Amino acid sequence: MHVPTLLAAASYVAALTSAVSLHIQIPASNLIPNLNALPASTHATLTSAHGPTTLRTPLRKGNYLLFDNIPATATGSHLLEIFSHNYIFAPYRIDISAPQQQQQEPVITLAAETYRGVKWSDHGVNLVPSSGATNLTLTAKVLGQKTFYDTRQGFNILSLLKNPMILMGLFALAFTFGMPKLMENMDPEMRQEYEQMQRKSPMSAVGRAIQGGGGAQSGGGGADSFDLAGFLAGRTSGGTTSSGRSAPGGDDVRERKR
Repeated sequence: MHVPTLLAAASYVAALTSAVSLHIQIPASNLIPNLNALPASTHATLTSAHGPTTLRTPLRKGNYLLFDNIPATATGSHLLEIFSHNYIFAPYRIDISAPQQQQQEPVITLAAETYRGVKWSDHGVNLVPSSGATNLTLTAKVLGQKTFYDTRQGFNILSLLKNPMILMGLFALAFTFGMPKLMENMDPEMRQEYEQMQRKSPMSAVGRAIQGGGGAQSGGGGADSFDLAGFLAGRTSGGTTSSGRSAPGGDDVRERKR
């Protein structure tokens, strides 16, 4: 009666003894020039894709991780992940096949880099020989270094010149100091024509009137006789508006006062 129990126990012990091992080596690279910089909390997990089974191994002396006793019962597809506080490692897909009639122990049939956010069937090149392997040495791939703080940018003259307000200020400054120099080097006849055009311009008259304080009461000519309120109301020099009608005021107001 105890024979089936003994056979089951013997088969279970044989399954435990016929385990596979996975050796993960972390090489030095440009991202990790000094392997001693790896924190002691660095570890790897081997999670089954068909169940909650998770194996874990810590970082060992010599900068490697070792799953030395993966039981034969842990067959199927697994996700190998390496966790570190400062670095990001690539995940791997590990497939372990169950013992067949020709073989007495499980073997690793697939070890390939996988990618997050894609199908489980999409993976990289298989790093295992076609015959499989019971003891596999895998080289971990470092993807990058974790950054928890943003680096403050220093002073950059190009970013300052790209500011629209700075560009407008520089243009106005160049126009202020460059226009007199341009006028000095201009041909006298052309300069005279330019000054006459400036005098006839309504905007220049408005500017002179503002600088002179309105000037209509001074009784002078030119900028002193310019009526700013009448210009803004559309009144011409003859006392009529732009539509041709005579504007109220002037002689009518004087007659009413009499």
